[in-house]
Amino acid sequence: MKELQVIEKNNERVLLTSQIAESYGTTAKVISNNFTRNQERYVEGKHYYCLTDEEKREFCNCHQIEDGSKATKLYLWTKKGALLHAKSLGTDKAWEVYDYLVDSYFEKVEKTTLDMKSALLNPDTIIQLATALKEEQSKSRLLEVKVSKLTVDKQIMQPKADYFDELVDRNLLTNFRNTARELGLGQNKFIAFLLEKKYIYRDKAGRLMPYANKNDGLFEVKESKNDKTSWSGVQTLITPKGRETFRLLVQGM
Repeated sequence: MKELQVIEKNNERVLLTSQIAESYGTTAKVISNNFTRNQERYVEGKHYYCLTDEEKREFCNCHQIEDGSKATKLYLWTKKGALLHAKSLGTDKAWEVYDYLVDSYFEKVEKTTLDMKSALLNPDTIIQLATALKEEQSKSRLLEVKVSKLTVDKQIMQPKADYFDELVDRNLLTNFRNTARELGLGQNKFIAFLLEKKYIYRDKAGRLMPYANKNDGLFEVKESKNDKTSWSGVQTLITPKGRETFRLLVQGM
């Protein structure tokens, strides 16, 4: 008999319709017809699983199942489902194959579980597992020490980043005069620096505007309005990211 591809669903071995048909010496259509005629005897989750849509596609891809992958539904038959199909066919071959499937396919997982339980009762196995666990715990403690040291180093080297984070949290926007004062520069010198580095330019109206290709969150252009004088205009303001960027740049001036 051809060796069956092992397929599992919910930690239980199952068979495709085509696998049952080939094993029992019949066709998938006969298996499907038997199921349709006796559907009231089959309980989903007990005798079979029916997969559709995305669940079916993921299951087929995971198990590399080509047979039935284009069908609307994919049926997976459990050990009890295979028994009902053997009863429906009622042939000597079906019963003979069913016994073989139980011994060599469905029950193999249970035997493997028993073997594992036996291994766990072996003192040598217990010692090996304990040794492996101890090694893993030692590695974990070493990793914790390294992470702790990295955290301390980061705290030492972090004042600039903390400064920037604080500004971001406060979400402050400042004009050129206040930004220059914060950076310890004169307003004219600060503006001249930004003009020279092509961060801003003066438009036809003489307003300071950011270059689009260099903005990247450094500036925000806001509409300013004075209700008392009915004056309105556009003003370029500097973001927390911009202030931190320019603070680092002017240090080298």
